[in-house]
Amino acid sequence: GPLGSGMVEDFINCKHQRKEIEYVDPRLKSILEETYGVILYQEQVMKVASELADFTMGEADILRRAMGKKKPEELTALRGKFIKGAFSNGIDEQVSSRLFDLMESFAGYGFNKSHSAAYAMITYQTAYLKAHYPTEYMCAFLSSVIDNQDKIVFYLKECQKLGVKILPPDINESYENFTVVKGAIRFGLGAIKNVGLTAVKNIVDARKQSPFLSLFDFCQRVELSVVNKRMLENLILAGCFDSMGMTRKEALSIMDQCIDLADKIKQSKTSNQISLFGDCSDLVLEPVPQEQGEFEPPEKLALEKQVLGFYISGHPLEEYVDKLPMVTTYQVAELGLRENDQYIRVAGMVTNLSRKVSRKGDGYASFLLEDMSGRIEILMFPAAYRKYIDLLGNDQAVIVEGFLNHLEDPPKISARRICSIPPVIKELHIYLGNNHNGIKSYLIEVLKTNPGEVSVYLHRTGSKVIILKPEFNVLASQKLKEDLETICGKGNVWFG
Repeated sequence: GPLGSGMVEDFINCKHQRKEIEYVDPRLKSILEETYGVILYQEQVMKVASELADFTMGEADILRRAMGKKKPEELTALRGKFIKGAFSNGIDEQVSSRLFDLMESFAGYGFNKSHSAAYAMITYQTAYLKAHYPTEYMCAFLSSVIDNQDKIVFYLKECQKLGVKILPPDINESYENFTVVKGAIRFGLGAIKNVGLTAVKNIVDARKQSPFLSLFDFCQRVELSVVNKRMLENLILAGCFDSMGMTRKEALSIMDQCIDLADKIKQSKTSNQISLFGDCSDLVLEPVPQEQGEFEPPEKLALEKQVLGFYISGHPLEEYVDKLPMVTTYQVAELGLRENDQYIRVAGMVTNLSRKVSRKGDGYASFLLEDMSGRIEILMFPAAYRKYIDLLGNDQAVIVEGFLNHLEDPPKISARRICSIPPVIKELHIYLGNNHNGIKSYLIEVLKTNPGEVSVYLHRTGSKVIILKPEFNVLASQKLKEDLETICGKGNVWFG
């Protein structure tokens, strides 16, 4: 597409007069001037073929179709015809061949002009809504992908970037879809794993007369054949009953009792086993949790993510929130702007861990690393896998060092090293490469103005590491890291 071809940058730079518009032949100006020298429309391809290579409009349309469908045999024949026709109009074969290549690369993203205009309007409208009504816009987006948990996670991350607050699901407040509530988005019940549409409708219908008062009240009023035990467990783990004054662990501990007791009451009603007091369900004592308290925070969040695909009530990395910027070089969300094959250091939670064995019998792995800004796939080949296998496990907080691969879509990291997030910072690492003589004096000045107990390691090109004398030890701080980055460049300084 246009992003891969580099044409987007050319278009923007030419539009803002940062770059001069270039035409491989002056006769292209009348055809491509409105798009700043970039081939955007199918009509332009046809016009180039017609005016520069003497194609009839019928032949030009055949060329357009062949390029769109990428038919090699047809394109080879048409290339020869194009070059021959262009030559008869005084265009050098090298120039016409280059022009044909440009036209062919266009086929990966070109539309007809009316199609482009229609999509441009939609793009403008949606961009306007996102800019001026971000909460309503993202709410509609989330509801449109409610049956796709991966897309929900992606758009929830976008909500975070936009500063749109996400409210947890609530058994009395949530509906099937995501909803806007006082400037925030309430999580939809339909997005909870294994909770189907029929169950959600039953829940919403059951609470129309009055809100649910407790887990037991809920079990009495919904159809337990529709809202089954597995669904109820997921509703609890998602936090749907948090507003009822009972922890998730406590609610789970009485869930079976609530289901059984509610079921018996319903059976007694249907079998006409009514006591002298009539409907005695309000006289039945509600189950009381025998075990008080809540899950430990890491377990609570892991269970929440298991059913929502996303952390809502907190994040397991929150305890490291002040330390992470110091021990990493980038957040995941920043990696899209980094160069291919750049060595980076990121931290996050391990999820979707998949251990595999190659044909040679070597173990390797892949997993998603998720920080508070996004997630990226990590590939661990046999050498690294053997070395760091004991540190790998789902829901583990780790630091990954490796090379960024932008040739993959989406980008991935080829891991070279994995370590735990250090409880105490003991080291400062500075990558100098070959560029060290010109910055040596500035570096020493910054280090000496921040004395402390943290040892300093200088990395040169290759694997050479120099440990500075204790007199250069520093006090760890984000300010020091930022000062050093102004000298050595972002991505070249980290604590460990």
